[in-house]
Amino acid sequence: MVNINLNLSFPMRKTFIILEKKQLFMKDFSNLTLDKVTIVMTSMSRWDWEFSSASWSLAKTFAQTQKVIYVDYPFTFLDYLKERKKPSVKARKSALIWGNNSIKQLSQFSPKLYALSPPLMLPINWLPQGSLYNFFSNWNDRRLAKSICKALKELHEEAFIYFNSFNPLYLTKLPNSFKPNAFVYQSRDNIRALEPYLRKHGARKEIEAVQSADLSLVTSRMLQKDLEALSGKKVAYFPNAADFELFKSAYELELNVPKDLKNIPKPIIGYTGNICHRLDYDLIKSVCEANPDKSMVMVGPRNHQGHTDINLDEIPNLYFTGPKKIEQLPQYLAHFQLLILPFLCNEVTKSIYPLKINEYLASGKPIVATPFSEDIQLFHPLISLEKSPQDFNKAIEMELTTNTEEKAKSRYTEASKNTWKGRVKLFWELLMD
Repeated sequence: MVNINLNLSFPMRKTFIILEKKQLFMKDFSNLTLDKVTIVMTSMSRWDWEFSSASWSLAKTFAQTQKVIYVDYPFTFLDYLKERKKPSVKARKSALIWGNNSIKQLSQFSPKLYALSPPLMLPINWLPQGSLYNFFSNWNDRRLAKSICKALKELHEEAFIYFNSFNPLYLTKLPNSFKPNAFVYQSRDNIRALEPYLRKHGARKEIEAVQSADLSLVTSRMLQKDLEALSGKKVAYFPNAADFELFKSAYELELNVPKDLKNIPKPIIGYTGNICHRLDYDLIKSVCEANPDKSMVMVGPRNHQGHTDINLDEIPNLYFTGPKKIEQLPQYLAHFQLLILPFLCNEVTKSIYPLKINEYLASGKPIVATPFSEDIQLFHPLISLEKSPQDFNKAIEMELTTNTEEKAKSRYTEASKNTWKGRVKLFWELLMD
């Protein structure tokens, strides 16, 4: 474990000293405050994706106090060929192909927040495990590390923490040329139960990351148990949170009705987030059929292809708005009468602490979810938890008919305890341990 010596309480006006380990770069921070240490964060998502991510939310929060370089999930040459006509890819063309203008200040979020578009990587996931894959994986890692070091130099930064927020395909074992003052790895999903593409090499490399990191974090209790058993190392519990200052507006303010909700009959049962493999589509259909007097509105990108045979577009009281920016979501939550988390209960979801639960709670609205994970169960009885369609529908009716201002305030108060600011404070406490 990295030995960090700090005096004082948060916020971060403290001495930061990292003592030498054989495998770590020696650096003395005795004259440096923590808010001068740059965070370099990699993840599986890009900052301008069509839906928000926990890593991006955390990066924006870190950037309130210190410089953050958020590294886009690297494009391979094949990714570029497939997506080159998209506006977001065209905007990155110079960085991806030539390595020019790769660092961009995101002053609309924070003057201390930067996005890095690394150059194109080799598409190697098709290779079997072995020496050939390892050779090209190391080549990609060195290429990515070189891009990060170049960005640090451009920003005149030397001291940095490398924070890998669930990107097990890159920089899980650091090249000798890449010398952060601390290496942090965070797992957010059970990679061993995810789609074959990611788990093929990612499952093995994630264990490598946990074993190499100075601090390993997980977002769920089940992940904590699994990764400690698989890696033989201590892993810290670091759950997701919410941008409370943003989402509390759904509870505190009179927000305008979004245009695409104006003609939808009330009451509205709402869902926000990725419409993907995690959802129980049979349950969703059942809720719509059992509640013909209610509308169900799903806000988010539709990625359900191949995960259900149900023609969702034929369900008369089911509506889709498409993806919305995170800043728009409180407006939708404010005009829903009830919120649902209809996740499947399986190996994937039992390791999930859903990002949206605290966003939902901040709105004060009643919530019905399936009991998919140990973490979601911790929110009962503030929320209803039911698995079968019959019981789920009964819970919807019960929550709607028994909702009170007192219950709404309790949900709101619970969300106020789970903020990204609080998680940043927890991060420094864990790193100091």
